[in-house]
Amino acid sequence: MATTTAERITAAVDFHALNAMLNLYDSEGRIPFEKDRQAVEAFMATQVQPNALTFPIQEDKLSWLVSEGYYDPQVLAGYDRGFVLALFAHARRAPFRFQTFLGAWKFYTSYALKTFDGKHYLEDFAERSVMVALTLARGDEQQARQLTEEILSGRFQPATPTFLNAGKQQRGELISCFLAAY
Repeated sequence: MATTTAERITAAVDFHALNAMLNLYDSEGRIPFEKDRQAVEAFMATQVQPNALTFPIQEDKLSWLVSEGYYDPQVLAGYDRGFVLALFAHARRAPFRFQTFLGAWKFYTSYALKTFDGKHYLEDFAERSVMVALTLARGDEQQARQLTEEILSGRFQPATPTFLNAGKQQRGELISCFLAAY
């Protein structure tokens, strides 16, 4: 007589599966939100970090992003270089973390600056926030600092075209609608 045995598969669970587990309530009817946090960690570890183009020195990164046509040099030229570097350093130290997998996924698939071939990430959320703040503040250091804080804290989120395009050399408009005067 033939017999069968079942082997338990213990492969690592990917971020999509972890995120899908939000639909599986526990025995007391609670949503397992820890699975979403695990999905964020898995996404960052398997998709973002291995595909991020990094620079050990922020000043070198900014120079490269400008020289290669990614960042608008006019935005950065409106500020003292020391201020810009300090603002990037401050933003990097901020305790920002994506609260949901969907937030991380949306940022890295839609908003983060990528290489022209789309293979590597050139920004994280803090860096995108700084470039948006520098663009909107138009040379006003105090306003740039305040906008950076507001974005990183989650109290202010610019509209999609502004958050997507601000500070980029090759970009669309910063607004999504136009009013026509007749």
